[in-house]
Amino acid sequence: MRKDIVIAIAGIAIVAAICFGLAIWKSDRKPFSSLRSGSTTSTSATSTTTGPDHVIMRVNGDAVTESEFAAAFSQLPQEMQQQFSSEQGKQAFAEQMVRLKILEQEGRKMGVEKDPKVAGQLAADHTNIIAAATAQKLLPPPNDAAVQKFYEENKKNFEATELSHILVAYEGGAVPARNGKPLSQRDALKKAQSIAQQARGGADFAKLARENSDDAASADKGGVLGPFSPGMLPPEIESHVTPLQPGQVSDPVPSRFGVHVFKVGAHTSQPLEQLRPSISRRVQQQATLERVEQMRKAAKVDFDPKFFPEAAKAPPPAAKKP
Repeated sequence: MRKDIVIAIAGIAIVAAICFGLAIWKSDRKPFSSLRSGSTTSTSATSTTTGPDHVIMRVNGDAVTESEFAAAFSQLPQEMQQQFSSEQGKQAFAEQMVRLKILEQEGRKMGVEKDPKVAGQLAADHTNIIAAATAQKLLPPPNDAAVQKFYEENKKNFEATELSHILVAYEGGAVPARNGKPLSQRDALKKAQSIAQQARGGADFAKLARENSDDAASADKGGVLGPFSPGMLPPEIESHVTPLQPGQVSDPVPSRFGVHVFKVGAHTSQPLEQLRPSISRRVQQQATLERVEQMRKAAKVDFDPKFFPEAAKAPPPAAKKP
């Protein structure tokens, strides 16, 4: 009963959310498979045929296909999609979509589509949707050789470094002291220097972390933070950690959290097979951007000089690499 009430209340909000622009169009739409069952119900047909062009309901004679239904559903916020993931939710969403279709039909009668603002929004949406779909289909996925080449050329960026640290909190820092009052920044730096000297002198880093680190999350694990890839750490910290070789301990590194003493572990490379899907997407994206730039150079574009006074001063900027 409670779940039905939640669905009903959420359903009331759908029309307002979509009509007043609170729902965001998503280009990475997913099939409506999560809402399908073995016995899909339709308000207009008893056929068991399914597919994107299958008419699943009619509103005053206007057909609504399964793909249109799925596209409308994908515009909902993620949390609302979860609320409507059951068969009851699917029916509740269908009821709200009926209301949207009724509003659309009324708008056509009123000539809303002729309003310049509405026409502009429709044209912009049409361009965005077609352009996004075209970008995904413009070039085929890269072959194995292209993926391998990108991996080899950027191998350093796919390395991960095991990292541990000891954090000494200071007064005013973002991390509180685990025992007693935090030290002043000066005293925290002195303590960190002493810890670094002990670690370099052969003291067990894990034992030092358990006894001294104010980072409660890592202290119990001997200071272990886990593997870090380039770009994951703040620049001011990464610049101190990157030059270190496995087994080396850093000088004290102040940050807004406290004063760190880092110890670098083994460097590992992520295997190509693990990265293949993401590399393939990046290679295809870059190839698509380059193709679009070629098309832009070949395109004839006429700018209204009154509206775009800057157009005549410089050529169009090249697209930035992702």
